[in-house]
Amino acid sequence: MASVIGHLIGTPLNVIAGRAALIRANPTPESAAENARRIEEQVERLALRIRRLIDYLTGPEPKAEPRGADAVVADALSLYVPIAQERGVTVSVHPAEPPNATVEGTSALVVLTSLLSLALRIAPPGTAVELDVQAAASGGVVFELLVPGLDAPSARLDRLDPPEDDDRAAAERLQVLSVCYAIARRQGGIVEIVPRDGNQVIRFECCEME
Repeated sequence: MASVIGHLIGTPLNVIAGRAALIRANPTPESAAENARRIEEQVERLALRIRRLIDYLTGPEPKAEPRGADAVVADALSLYVPIAQERGVTVSVHPAEPPNATVEGTSALVVLTSLLSLALRIAPPGTAVELDVQAAASGGVVFELLVPGLDAPSARLDRLDPPEDDDRAAAERLQVLSVCYAIARRQGGIVEIVPRDGNQVIRFECCEME
């Protein structure tokens, strides 16, 4: 969980630091105003993420927050599309209109944003991360992320055993995936890596709320 929180908070902080550096490097009024606006956006998003994490992590059980799958996708993209653009990675969503289903908003957003953060760290510049959102056969929603450069995990996602080759980057990826798996399972869903057409796809299924 600490790793996921670090990624959720660290990414907007990195964007803020980068924009501050741009202000110092190019202190023209137009550049400063645009970068200040971007910093304000990231601060607002960071505050929202912290509030939601606090709500999720405090108390014996977080209060369920019904949200539409389309709203969850929109929130996740609003944070990570600008970051993807900074890194030279394209994020595409299929279909343009996600299925009309109600999911547990807090956990779904934490998992989806964590997986997007992971995808953007793995995908090389000039590639595209594809997010496919479909209705699940058993009800609920399936989010599938096609991530260029993603390798199959070297251990089961329901365990936090480090990879045998002591690869730190692989260990961090596995930890994020394992924590996302645990959060999804608490809500009756699942996170898994599935092979498809020679690539590895991160599949996140979450149940529909009544």
